[in-house]
Parts: sequence; C-alpha cells; structure tokens
Amino acid sequence: MRIQQDALAFSQAHHGYWEFSREQWSSFRDEVATSLSSSEMSALNSATQPITTEEVMNILLPLSRLLNLHSASAQSFSRVHAEFMGVPFLKQPYVIGISGSVAVGKSSFARVLSALLSSWPGSPSVQLVTTDSFLFPLATLEEKNILHRKGFPESYDTSSLLDFLHLVRHEGQAVQIPIYSHVRYDILPNEMQQVQASDIIVLEGLNVLQENKNPGLNILDFVDFSIYIDASAESIKKWYLERFVQLKNTAFQSSESYFNKFKYLTDDEAVSMACDTWNRVNFKNLVENILPSRDRASLIVKKSPDHSIDKILLRSFEERRGKPTGGKNY
Repeated sequence: MRIQQDALAFSQAHHGYWEFSREQWSSFRDEVATSLSSSEMSALNSATQPITTEEVMNILLPLSRLLNLHSASAQSFSRVHAEFMGVPFLKQPYVIGISGSVAVGKSSFARVLSALLSSWPGSPSVQLVTTDSFLFPLATLEEKNILHRKGFPESYDTSSLLDFLHLVRHEGQAVQIPIYSHVRYDILPNEMQQVQASDIIVLEGLNVLQENKNPGLNILDFVDFSIYIDASAESIKKWYLERFVQLKNTAFQSSESYFNKFKYLTDDEAVSMACDTWNRVNFKNLVENILPSRDRASLIVKKSPDHSIDKILLRSFEERRGKPTGGKNY
C-alpha cells in the first residue's frame, strides 16, 4: 500500500521513531472486522478522558492488530527456546505497558485497548492491572511524610510490584494484588485482585517506563511492548482542571470519597485548588519523572488539545534491537 511506504519516515523530533499521521496509521487496520459496540464503548469510556468510535477504528484497532501480531510472535519465540533447551514450554503473558501523565487519558486508553485485544480471534484472555495497586497506603505515606509526593517514584512499593511481575510473567503463577480505590484515595484493606497468568496483561501507570535509581531490575524488564500517551503540558493541565471540577460535582459528593470535604467549593474555588495541586505536585512529577521516560517507549501516542490523537510514533526495529535500556522492550 503506497501510503504505508510513504509513512516510513523518521521523526525529526524523536530519534529512532517512525512517524505516522492519523490517516497513515489507520491504513494499517487492514480491514480488521473486530470492533466494540456502542454499549461496550459507553461502559469503557470516561467523560473526562473521551475516546470516540472514530478513534477506536483509526488508532486503537491498528494498534491492537500490531500487538496481536507481536504477542503471537513472542509465543513462537519462547516455544523455540524451550524446544532448544529441552524444557517444557511455559506460556508466558505478553505484557503491554501504558504510561503518561496524570489526566492524559491512560485509563480510558488502557480499558478500550484491553477490550479490543480480547476480541481478536481465539478470544485471548486479557487482564488490566494498574500500578496504583502498588502505591503505599495513605497511613504509610503519612508516616513517611511523603503524602504530598503521591505518584512520585518513592510512593510506590516497587519491590512488591517487581515480585508480582516476576511471578506472573516468568513463573506463570496467579497472584493476588491490592486494590486501589480512587474514591477513597487509598488501598482498600482486606480486598485483593486476582491476576491470572493471562495471554496478555496490560499494565497501566505513571511509573511503567521509569528506571530505578538503584541497580537492579526495572518494570521495563518485564514489559514486552510499551506505550506512552503524550500531550502538551498546557493541554494536560487544562484536562486536569476540568476533571477536578467534574469530580467535585459528582464523585466528591459521596460520603465515602476522600475528597468529600471539597464538595461545597464553587467551581472557581475548585479550579484554584486544582491549579495549585497541579503546579506543586503533578507538573513537577511530569517534568522530573514521567516525561523523561517517554523515549523509552516502543510507541508514542500524540494527543491534540481536543483529546484526539493526531500522530503515532513507532520505534524502529533497528533502534529497539540496539537499545541499551529496558530488558524486554524490543
């Protein structure tokens, strides 16, 4: 297809990536028949992180096709190794990492992509896991005096996260992990999520692409394909403020909400508070920890101010093959 050949141009802004427009990327869908119904989209979508049906068809379907091909190839590669070494073949989950800033739309993207991947022929089993499950509980963050740095690397129980990834990725074990509640802004006591050694695990979180400061394993060592959701800081800040106001008028009204104390704020007061939090916490985290990890991703999704995806950057095979960091990101 001519448009595909023309698309093989390297990005000027991101070394080692092929750059595709929406139209170019959508041509890779290759007449895929699978899609999601309107009711499925309604259940998966978010008012503050909208994904349109057009976006699913033109962006996420081609991506799900690429990931389906990658997953099948990875299984074949593992089978060859097992046969060569004369050991039983252990089917390992294909792990897809999704990262990006707070309020950039990671959660909706991960939910819709997971649903698409599970709808491919053979109905692959797909489990969605968020690294929020490995945040320290509020009591621990308060004890460590780092509640104001929630979402920063030190606020995660990274050791437990790496143990989980090892067990489910390399040992093929079912693992129980904590459940994080956005309503309560905390880990739920005595409640656990059972994660099976599925065909595919989608791992979503701020810290998926980040490297440990200390020597040793990183999350990326367990990730087969990584995605970074990107947008300008101005756009993300705008979405964050809009989301805070909407939550103040909806979820924060619940007596169970950690943020219930803010339910009486006017919209202007909510915007002022959210702006202060963005500047002190989320923008600082974006600049110091999240954005520097962007160019470790296998694929970068560029969003415009209206939430639509206008550009896709795919790391070239040669760049992935010679990449010095990230154990499985190639």
